[in-house]
Amino acid sequence: MTTDRLQRTALIIWTLVGASALAWVFLYIAGAIKFIWLPIAFAAGIVFLLEPAVKTFQRLGFHRVVATIVSFLIMLAVIVAVAALVWPTLQQQGSDLIQSLPDLYGSVADWLKEAAARLDINIDQILSSAAIEAWLADPANQDTIQSVLFGFGTGAGVVLKGVAQSFTIMVLAPVLAHYILIDLDRFKRGSIELTPPRYRDEVTYVVGEVGSALGSFVRGQLLVALLVGIASSIGMWLIDLPFWLLIGLVAGFLNLIPFLGPIVGGALAALVALLNGDPLQAFWAVVIMVVIQQIDNHLITPMIQRTRVNLSPLVIVLALVIGGSLAGLLGVLIAVPLTAALRILCGHLWRTRILGQSWQEASEAMIEITEPPERLARLSRKNPDQTRLFDTQEMSTFGDDHPGDDKP
Repeated sequence: MTTDRLQRTALIIWTLVGASALAWVFLYIAGAIKFIWLPIAFAAGIVFLLEPAVKTFQRLGFHRVVATIVSFLIMLAVIVAVAALVWPTLQQQGSDLIQSLPDLYGSVADWLKEAAARLDINIDQILSSAAIEAWLADPANQDTIQSVLFGFGTGAGVVLKGVAQSFTIMVLAPVLAHYILIDLDRFKRGSIELTPPRYRDEVTYVVGEVGSALGSFVRGQLLVALLVGIASSIGMWLIDLPFWLLIGLVAGFLNLIPFLGPIVGGALAALVALLNGDPLQAFWAVVIMVVIQQIDNHLITPMIQRTRVNLSPLVIVLALVIGGSLAGLLGVLIAVPLTAALRILCGHLWRTRILGQSWQEASEAMIEITEPPERLARLSRKNPDQTRLFDTQEMSTFGDDHPGDDKP
């Protein structure tokens, strides 16, 4: 008896040691090739976005390769059409912004001087053009600027590295997504075959839930960001705010990160209005952004992302902070979906192994399903009484049928 206990203890210890060693090796390799992770993350986003379209074309009789190519062409056509629609206005506002930078600097400098004067502080010498020219003429400051713009050492080369990384994402992410979409069904079948038969049904069920939840999240976030960007642009245009399209695009893009889009957009809009000398316009800009955020949180997001993992705002904020600290932009982008996936996996194991719940009960406890309005439900389903675990209008990642729903 004692021998068996010692053997189990030793097995647990060596398992932990082996798992720690594997984790260290994985993190070391991941750090060595970290440049590739951001294109892979964007490729995964494209896969989640286009997979329902590819399956739709397959059901219409297209071959998987042809369906993938057609889906990419449609996405490219949409991007080109949107770019052609907004580019003239965007180019004009960008040009106006560049031309107005000296005036904006003067407005900010005057505001800082007034604020400093109230505190009996003189900052005229610091903000004068002569002081700025002297700072730029300092060789030490010139070296700093050159290292930021052109250096490639630690903490340097920010601009050129960013340009290179953006170019890599634009080129590599669609290529990776194309081949992933083509071989996705083969990868699913291979993964199922590698799973031990005893756990095959359960793994298929759980991975299907994770895929459905992540797919709903990615597609929902993109659509919500688009709607927030359009609504913000229209709102800023209605109050005649300068650079309304630029502000709307920033608010929409940053809405991909939870809580960030309308907050930054509202602050940016208020700042532009104040620098334009119109406090009332700044007030209305903030009001519009607050209204958009409330409509997004209580109407748009629940209707679009009908399959959502129950994550508290505190968990989301902590995930964003930790992800940004560990992996920068990549960490911020994948923090919430990765946390949701871990929530499903760990929650399933705890509820089925410890609490003795069935797979269905564990899923219902972790995943929130928002039913669409009855009129929309009738349009989206032939049978109004039909119910589905994941009403995301997509096939599950590992198939629609989940054997063993009633199994503990």
